[in-house]
Amino acid sequence: MDDEGIPDSVDGRVKIAKHLVDSLVKDGVPIEDIYIDPMIQPVATNHNNGVIALDTISRIKSEIPNVRTVCGLSNISFGLPGRKMINRAFLVLAINAGLDAAILDPLDKETMHLLYAAKLLSGQDEFCLGYINAYRKG
Repeated sequence: MDDEGIPDSVDGRVKIAKHLVDSLVKDGVPIEDIYIDPMIQPVATNHNNGVIALDTISRIKSEIPNVRTVCGLSNISFGLPGRKMINRAFLVLAINAGLDAAILDPLDKETMHLLYAAKLLSGQDEFCLGYINAYRKG
């Protein structure tokens, strides 16, 4: 977001992300240390907010190589019943779109199971080591 708020469009969000990354890199921050938040908005306020978030993550990953993405997972479900299920489903979709990190409840075992499985299935877990290690630890 910028001084005008959070854009409603993927293009607007990606434009701001590029500007932020350019500024940080010029100031000497290694691009691998930069995490961009696509600003997840609740689907309860606009049924397209999930698609906007996923498309923003995907575009950031493809248009700004080596930058990382992060989001507050529960923002997507704000105002709705059954939030954990929505958050879990969104996590899987977001990982597939290229999400690198999420603010989530690490004590929610179902969410953590899906996290490791989604990373494995989306090609982000070389040799399945993350999944196998997590499985062995319970």
